[in-house]
Amino acid sequence: MTIRRIKKSEWEKLQAFNAAEYKPDHILTNKIYYDWQFDAPWNTDKETYETLGLFDSKENLIGTFGLFSAPHNHHGNSMMGAQLCNLIVRKELRALGYGYLLLEKAAAAHPLTIDHTINDSAWPMFEKAGWQKDNLERWVYIIKADNDLYSLSVSSVKQIMKSGWHFDQVSEFGPEMDEFWGRAKDRYPITIERTAEYLNWRFAKNPLVKYSMFAAKDNGKVRGLVIVRSESVKNEKGPLGVKALRIIDFVADEEAESFALSQTAKYARENKFDFVDYFSSGDFHDKGLEQAGFENGDKGIFARLPILFNPVSFKRTHLNFAVKTSDKAQLAEWYTAKGGGDQDRA
Repeated sequence: MTIRRIKKSEWEKLQAFNAAEYKPDHILTNKIYYDWQFDAPWNTDKETYETLGLFDSKENLIGTFGLFSAPHNHHGNSMMGAQLCNLIVRKELRALGYGYLLLEKAAAAHPLTIDHTINDSAWPMFEKAGWQKDNLERWVYIIKADNDLYSLSVSSVKQIMKSGWHFDQVSEFGPEMDEFWGRAKDRYPITIERTAEYLNWRFAKNPLVKYSMFAAKDNGKVRGLVIVRSESVKNEKGPLGVKALRIIDFVADEEAESFALSQTAKYARENKFDFVDYFSSGDFHDKGLEQAGFENGDKGIFARLPILFNPVSFKRTHLNFAVKTSDKAQLAEWYTAKGGGDQDRA
């Protein structure tokens, strides 16, 4: 068996493998998506995808593990880390330990590694390899009390205004975002660097998903960033007429977070969304979320709200993430949100 990066010239072999192991129309069979996700700006070998392939002696592809490398903040120092995703081995070979080989190979190449949405069957393998796992917290803001999906109490309207502050929609990111991130990153001990280069690649220039991007500004100076997208709720029969505004990424300095979040809720009310939700690790923004009127979506009646909308499903109740670092940093030091890894995709 050989583990190596998959060459771009092997696309047809990779596409056929993904069609067989996932389904014929899976997003991983879409070359536009694959070229964007696994040939990110930080890919140092432009002849290959940032995807590990496990090949047998006849060069048959029997397993893959995708990743994208990007700069990460590690307690004020920038270092290359990897966001891992899509570990899969041919169905008939999954009990032979090949997945573990791919996992160890991927993690060994980077001092910081993170993966999102680890399923129950795969977790023992990650745990054996020394990974740590936790659930992302979910926060919700309910605008419409009753619809075909739920019956919940409406969240409080919090008008948080600051003199000279604005909440501006942006189409791309420039030096002002790098300046902001240089000041704000100390709040987040370990996380992907929210540089203009990363944000433009991940959100502004995403080839398949349209995001709305906002900057909270204090007299023209960026103090916070909110990335959202609209998602309509559907079941097997079609749309339910329910529209969610999903916060995909959010970073802000402490003074700006409640303002940015309340402005996001205002935007959702004005644009007739039914509710807003936000998944993230740790308690980095709990204070601002509470001040802006958000409710803990993991508790009480709010836990009834499904997290998967296309189609709607109540089977999965949480989104999780797992990390491994060379210095054995603790989970509480990591900040990630729904936009981490490949979670939010077409």
